[in-house]
Amino acid sequence: MASGKDMRVVRLAAVPSSELATISRTALDRPLAHSAELVIAVPSDEAIVLGAYQRLSELGTAVDAEALVTRRGSGGGEVKVGPGTVWMQLALANPSALVACEPDRLLNRYVRPLLRALAKVGAVAHYFDRDWVSASKMPVASVAFAHDAGTGRSLVEAFVAVDTPFAVRARRSFLSKPPRTLRSVGIDAEVDVGRVADAVIDAYATAYGIGELALDTASEMTRALSREIPGAALEDPRGDPPWAATRDEAIGVIAAGPDREGRMRIGGELMASRDIVARLEDEIASVEVEADRSSERLDFAVDLLAGRGVATLGVRSLRSLRDLIGEALGRGSTPTI
Repeated sequence: MASGKDMRVVRLAAVPSSELATISRTALDRPLAHSAELVIAVPSDEAIVLGAYQRLSELGTAVDAEALVTRRGSGGGEVKVGPGTVWMQLALANPSALVACEPDRLLNRYVRPLLRALAKVGAVAHYFDRDWVSASKMPVASVAFAHDAGTGRSLVEAFVAVDTPFAVRARRSFLSKPPRTLRSVGIDAEVDVGRVADAVIDAYATAYGIGELALDTASEMTRALSREIPGAALEDPRGDPPWAATRDEAIGVIAAGPDREGRMRIGGELMASRDIVARLEDEIASVEVEADRSSERLDFAVDLLAGRGVATLGVRSLRSLRDLIGEALGRGSTPTI
């Protein structure tokens, strides 16, 4: 049980992306001995890392058939990682574990030390309440969150493109700005992923303090997580069917459609409280069998995302999501975008 306001920092050597993704996917469920745990790592291989609610079909032809594809715990759009990426995972006992924070401000609050870290290595960085960090007015890092409204558990992730580009394709969220690497925006040639990782740790330690510093291995962490947490292992993302309906929204595509078992899901480049998304999907299942009250139930279901203590990013209008679900259910909704 986490107590007080202290942070454990885990610095990992170069490790496979699949193991880092497992650590990410279990961030809202694994035991925390401290109020926060900061994991900093450099992937040893290249991979496409899907957001928690994405399906590979969203990427179209942007991903090679031979590419390694895995999934993380935070929402939002996909990222590419590799030996030129610094992958940061900040697991929190609750949104205010280290600083006063409402759930819908997770990125805004906890990205600030990252900006200071990038400035320290020569990249003056900014964050404008989207899902990326800019330097020289170009996206150079992807940021995302996961949250559970019932427990308060939270995750803030960042993927800093030092030498490995993080973008797989042009995304609506980038506002037509071409994503870049820190190297391409002019950081010193002597600054490598190790220096950036150290700067990130220093910035978060300065901001919040360190209760414990650990040099761990991802293999030990992931083996333990796979034993302790049901579902830690990842099903092959290539087995997901294409979405039945999609909409362009504030930071990218939101989507709805049956999964491989036929259960209706919502997803896309959405970020939202995990348990509320699950409740929404339960309500959608009820809508499917209660046609006489489908509109009323659907309105109630979508309104769950507007509840107190719920974190959501990427949807301007819940009406857009409601119409999307209606279309996926075959209820004749007219596209709103």
